[in-house]
Amino acid sequence: MNLYVIVEGDKTELNVYPAWMSLLAPQLMRISDAWDVTENCYYLFSGGGIPHIFSHVQNAIADINSINAQKEHGYDYLVVCLDTEESSRQTILKRISDDMKAQEQTLRDTELVVCEQQVCMETWFLGNRMVFKDNPQSAAYRRCIQFFDVSRENPELMGSDDAELNRAQYHHMYLREMFKERHMMYSKNNTKEVESESYLKQLISRYEETGHLVTFGNWFEFISSLK
Repeated sequence: MNLYVIVEGDKTELNVYPAWMSLLAPQLMRISDAWDVTENCYYLFSGGGIPHIFSHVQNAIADINSINAQKEHGYDYLVVCLDTEESSRQTILKRISDDMKAQEQTLRDTELVVCEQQVCMETWFLGNRMVFKDNPQSAAYRRCIQFFDVSRENPELMGSDDAELNRAQYHHMYLREMFKERHMMYSKNNTKEVESESYLKQLISRYEETGHLVTFGNWFEFISSLK
């Protein structure tokens, strides 16, 4: 089983996805060159954000087709991981499909799997109920909870309570405030807390017990199915 994985960002995703995959699919070895594929491997790189990731998807399709035609062991899945932000899964799928038609490309012998992060990856991280503190000292954190209690309501449905912040920026700010209340640190360059097995287990528990974090659950179910 081999995966060719493109993630949107060049910080958080490049750290968190490999850490989580090592816990959920330890049989898969990460390789640094897509052409080094053998058995039970995954190749992962950053698509450089929106809209650049869509160009990388088309390049990846051509790359995978060449590799699969020439190598004994090719890629079974092309996995694209990106934020929905203000968009939707349908819009993302249509963009990829339209680009493939424009480039006259077909992905051969490989399944395309789109794992959207609604709204962003920080939205998923907000689902940890053990980190959430419902009696905070911080006024900023109290305002966040009054606007939307992420311990009880699905973080994926949260908007923004700040006219100067879009949904993704607001979710990022909310997460930082939640972490500060627990004397924890989070930034796109410092993701150690969310990479841990204990943190991942809390998100899995939230998904399985409440049905929240649907897009996280979709990614989790897919990775867990790779045997």
